[in-house]
Amino acid sequence: MRTKILKTAFNLMGKKPVKDVSMQEIATICNITKPSLYYYFKSKDEICYTIARYVLDDQNKRIKQYIDQKISLKDFLTDIFQKTYNAKTKKSLEFFLHMVDYIKGVPSLEKKFKPLKEENEKNAKELFNRAAKNKSIPENNVDLAHYLFESCLYHIVFAPIKDINLDPKDIVMSILKAIDYKNC
Repeated sequence: MRTKILKTAFNLMGKKPVKDVSMQEIATICNITKPSLYYYFKSKDEICYTIARYVLDDQNKRIKQYIDQKISLKDFLTDIFQKTYNAKTKKSLEFFLHMVDYIKGVPSLEKKFKPLKEENEKNAKELFNRAAKNKSIPENNVDLAHYLFESCLYHIVFAPIKDINLDPKDIVMSILKAIDYKNC
């Protein structure tokens, strides 16, 4: 039932601002009572946090796989950009935009998201530090690699809104060339 609730909330929040989605509306679509919904989630904020946490945890998991040397930097970048690009339907883009807008207006959520954001940032930085240690990229290109990664990820997320067709593999190859990547 938790999964059904999260999928329903995601769909609703992709259609309209988070603040306009009510717990009653989620319960009705899920064919449960509002008290039953509160059994699974204490608030709409908890639902939002759970959805966003899933996305960030998945990204952190892939970063840690690279850090543990289970995949190459090239494979990691290709994987994360391809998955991000493929997932960016209009609904998920709208959800993302609505979620960011909603979080900014809820201090308790901003505070709750801060450690997640910091962990994500730390892991992304470690990703490129590891590549430098492995001599996959020059040490002086760590900051550039991190900047290009974040920038390209941002552009892939917003590509659908601008009707831009991107090939994630081309983006990866451009980044790798810019940071003097060597497949070690």
